[in-house]
Amino acid sequence: MAWRLASEGLEVTMLERGRLGQEASWAAAGLIAPQAEAHEPGPFFDLAVKAKNSFDSIVDRLTRESGVDCEYDHHGVLYAAFDGPAAEELKARAKWQRELGAKVDELSAAEARKLAPAISPKVVGALHMPTNWRVDNRKLTQAYINAAVAKGVTIREGARVEAIVESGGRATGARLDGGETLGAEVIVLAAGAWSNEVRGLEQDRIRFYPVRGQIICFDARPGLLGPSLFSGGGILVPRRDGRVIAGSVFEEAGFNKSVTMEAMEVILSAVRALAPSLGSIPFREAWAGLRPATDDLLPVIGPSPSIGNVIYASGHFRSGILLSALTGEIVADLVNGRTPGVDLKPIAPARFRDGNFERVKITLKAL
Repeated sequence: MAWRLASEGLEVTMLERGRLGQEASWAAAGLIAPQAEAHEPGPFFDLAVKAKNSFDSIVDRLTRESGVDCEYDHHGVLYAAFDGPAAEELKARAKWQRELGAKVDELSAAEARKLAPAISPKVVGALHMPTNWRVDNRKLTQAYINAAVAKGVTIREGARVEAIVESGGRATGARLDGGETLGAEVIVLAAGAWSNEVRGLEQDRIRFYPVRGQIICFDARPGLLGPSLFSGGGILVPRRDGRVIAGSVFEEAGFNKSVTMEAMEVILSAVRALAPSLGSIPFREAWAGLRPATDDLLPVIGPSPSIGNVIYASGHFRSGILLSALTGEIVADLVNGRTPGVDLKPIAPARFRDGNFERVKITLKAL
């Protein structure tokens, strides 16, 4: 967002409570994969498809302006089924995705193993989503930071915003926890799982909360896996240098970023079932991150209904990397008085104040 805004000549200051890029974006798997992440047609799938198109349109420019290759690999996603019911579910998914214009191929077990020899011999069929790709999320985050700095964005780390300062129904600035107030004509709230810690927007009735995800990383030889591998229980996402990311789980655990035995068992069980031939690759590290969730698990992007010159860009849950470019595009449109090319109603902040949302409960489960 900061890069996009500064690219249009605006003076932008980023206030970061800790260190830039060290929370949810650092902990992600890096998927730009709308078909793999959406389980049904609807607002999220529509948004995710637009998000991928937006990302595709900016990634080359971002690389040039940042000097960072985010490793946007075009290897696709292979989504595997282990039994008849799972295969029927994937068949239904392929049908509605094709009806909406998405590219998806239904594969036999033999065709799936030809594409990804590492997958389990117990796989009975799969979907291949050839246009669902991946990045190295940590490199992507650094690319956004570098590009923003190159455009003149001021960055202040260790600057926790305590409250939005308001006068006459409009925000006039942001007050830091040390008492300093910075003036602003427009404020963009993009504090992720910590968004509710910023006071002043209580009338909007939006609850942001953390959902813990845990990931295990292994070392393997480069090229061992081609496509990212999905199943109903877990994912395997390779990196160019041979690392393999295995995940993930969803847990309501507050702001606790501990790595737990229970979650590791869930992930390991899922990835062993998906690709048992990888059982001998060495462990590298494990980590946890906090996905920023809302009560309906959809992002919140758009102007505050109570303070119009505050724009939300938060609550992206498991899809922050995928939605990153589109979020910047929408915010830049709103700040500059343009009508975004996206229907904002399903993700509008006002839906919570008006009660136009469906609450979704999170429990411990695999991806």
